[in-house]
Amino acid sequence: MTENYTLKQSLYVRASMFTADELRRQKRLGLDAINENVLEGLLDQRAKFEGQQNNLVRSLTISLFLAFVAWSGGNIQVPGTGVSIAEIPAFLELSLITAAISVLMVTYSFLSLQLYSAVIAAVASNVLGKNKLDPDLFAAAHAPTWLFVKYCKAAPVDGRIPGYKVSKSGRVFYGVLVGSLSVILLTLWLLAIASILYIAHSGLSDNVAGWVVYATCIVIVFASFISMAANVVQFTHEMDFRFWKRWKPTEAISEAGPLLSEVRTTILGR
Repeated sequence: MTENYTLKQSLYVRASMFTADELRRQKRLGLDAINENVLEGLLDQRAKFEGQQNNLVRSLTISLFLAFVAWSGGNIQVPGTGVSIAEIPAFLELSLITAAISVLMVTYSFLSLQLYSAVIAAVASNVLGKNKLDPDLFAAAHAPTWLFVKYCKAAPVDGRIPGYKVSKSGRVFYGVLVGSLSVILLTLWLLAIASILYIAHSGLSDNVAGWVVYATCIVIVFASFISMAANVVQFTHEMDFRFWKRWKPTEAISEAGPLLSEVRTTILGR
C-alpha cells in the first residue's frame, strides 16, 4: 500500500468527508448517541440561515433600487420622515456600499448553506443508517426545500442505483429545468454586480472620496467572486496512510476502509 492517496475535491466534498470521519470516531468511542441531537440542531440552524439569506436578498434589492434612484436624479421621501433622499449627504455612496456588502454576504450565505447541506447529509446518513431513509427526505420534513431539483437527477438518492430510469427526452427536459434555474440565478447575481459597478463608475464624484468608494466596491465584488468560486473549485488533497498506522490493525482497517468508500461515493455523488 502506498503511503499517500491523492484526490481532487471541492469544499463541499471536504466538509462531507471531514464530517463522516468525525462521525466514525464518535461511533468508535461510543458517543454516537448524541448525533441525533446534532442533526436536529443543524437543521434548525440551516433554516435560520435561509431566513437570513432572504433578508440579505431584500437588502440588496432595496439598496440597489435606492442607488438607482439617486444615480438617475430621482428623489423620493423616506417613509416615516420628512426627509428626502436628496437631502441625505453621500446617499449614493452609502447605497452602493450597502449593495456591495449585501452581494458579498449573499455569496457567503450561499456557500455556508451548501456546507450545511454537506454536513447535514453526512450526519443524517449516520443517524438514519439503520432504517435506510433518504437523508434528503428527513431534511425536507424539517425545512422547506426545492425537491424538484432532487428528483430531476438521474439518481435522486445518492449512493443508490435508481429503479426507474427516465427517457432521454425526460433527462433533457429535467436538465433544462434545473439548468435554467441555475442560469437565471447566476445571471441575476451578475446583473446586481454589474449594476453596482456601472452606477459607481458613472455616478460617483471624480474626487478622492468617490474613488475610495469605487475602489471599495471593486474589492468587495472581487471577494464575492472568490466566495462564489469556492462552491465549485477543486484542489488536490492528500490522504496520509501513516496516520492510520497509529491505530491497531483491526481499527485501521475498519476506519480507513469506509473512509475510502466515502471518498468514492461522495465524489460520484457530486
